[in-house]
This record gives sequence, structure tokens and C-alpha cells, in this order.
Amino acid sequence: MYPPTADVVETVSRRRELLEALAAGPQRKRDLVEQLACSRSTVDRAIRELERFEFIERAESGYRLTAAGQLVFEEFSRTTETFAAIGEASQVLAAIPREAPMSPAFLKDATVSEPKPHAPNAPLQELAASFETATRVRGTSAAERLPETRDRLYHRSIEEDLSVEAILTPDLADFLFKSYPGQAYGVLNHGDFEIYEIESLPYELTIVEQPEGCQLFLFALNDRAEIEGVIKNDTQAALEWAESVFDELRAAASPLVPPDRSEMESEAASLDMDRSESRD
Repeated sequence: MYPPTADVVETVSRRRELLEALAAGPQRKRDLVEQLACSRSTVDRAIRELERFEFIERAESGYRLTAAGQLVFEEFSRTTETFAAIGEASQVLAAIPREAPMSPAFLKDATVSEPKPHAPNAPLQELAASFETATRVRGTSAAERLPETRDRLYHRSIEEDLSVEAILTPDLADFLFKSYPGQAYGVLNHGDFEIYEIESLPYELTIVEQPEGCQLFLFALNDRAEIEGVIKNDTQAALEWAESVFDELRAAASPLVPPDRSEMESEAASLDMDRSESRD
């Protein structure tokens, strides 16, 4: 009868160094003692334990991993890397709702950071800079955080060949059409720009496609919709996950129906007049 899974996991964890040494190729016992910098008796115990699970075997060239040993070592290594990635991102993940979509694939090989007091807009400036060479941008947003981001999307969509799909909360969409009607109506009428509305967002996610690859930005938000942390990635696995999440959000959103421009501009002019009279 095969030993309980918990025993297997515990043994593999405790004997990982020996498995790692054998993953590079067959090793004689004396070489293992030297490489692992431990006593011969320790190596003997480790070998016996791993032989019990049939993870290693003796051959003419020394001890080597079996097929099962190779598989279990590879899987254990992947799991360990995943745990490390989750641990590194734990503070940022704390700002993401528990039910929100998330995957270890997006965390592995990612760069995780929190806004610095002396440079709170640095991640946003990096995002805006990525638009300069982008061919396509798909993103979600709950607030305008950096005017430079809006300006670059506008100019590149209108004047160049940038394709944009944006999923916005109603409050942000209303703000943009009232505050920047020229840009808001301009991208809808003259740019390759699609806008959708969704009631709420679990975080802000942007997929920036460039000729040489993709950059992915996930901004975790607090209860005031302020940025708590940023997770950046550019791997294929992360891209596949991010695309699936964006597609789900877009499916849950509705195509934006822009307000009547004349009414919007009239409302904006009236608001400006009220502000002017208030100042007088």
C-alpha cells in the first residue's frame, strides 16, 4: 500500500536538496555527501526514505531519479515557486476582494510593488509610457488617476493606429464626458475606441500590446478606489489569464451610450457660470 500523501509531501520537502542534486544527473553517494555538505549517515537516511517511495534508484553511474521522482520533484518545485509568489504579493492581494478573479499564473514571475510616498504616481507614469509604443490597449478603470494617461490614449487613438477597449464605472464615464467632452466624444467618433460601462470593478487591469510583447498591469484598490499596490507581468501564462478576466468583465458590461452632447455641453457651461458667480 502506498504511503499517505502527507508523508510523501513531508519527505519530499525535507529531502528536496538531495532530489535537486539528482535532478542534475546521477550521483555517487560520496559525491552527494560532498555536494550537500552533510554526513554520510544523513545521506544514507535520505536515500532510504526516497527509495521507500521509489523516487530514486541505484544504477551503475550512481543514484538517480526514477520517472516518479523526476515528476514529483518538478511538481514540488512549481508548487514552492507558486507559494513564494503568493507570499510576495500577499499585502497587495489583501486589497483584492476574496471572490475576485485571481490566479497563481498572474503572480508567478511578476513584479509586485506598493506606491511610494515620494513617488505615488510612478506606476501610473510607467503605464502611460507603455502607451507610446502600444498597438492595442484593453483596460478597466474606476477613476481618473493621471491626466497623462487619458491624453496619450486620446492622441494615439485619434492621430495614430492605437486600438483601445475601455471598461469604465458609470461615475468615471460621467466625469469624462462632463469634464473632457472633446476627447470623450472625439475617441468615440473618430478613434478606434470602444467604451463599456460596468457597475463595479474588483481591481483595475490593463493589457498593453506592443510589437515586442505585452505588458500587464493590475492595480489593487482600497475602499476609496485608491491604489494600494501594483502587480506587473509580461509572461504568456499571465497574458492568457488577464485576457480571460478582461473578456469576462466585458461580457458583464454594457456598451456605453454617450449622453447627448448638446445637453452635456449646456450643463457644463451652466456649471462654469455658477462657479464664476460664486467666485464673484
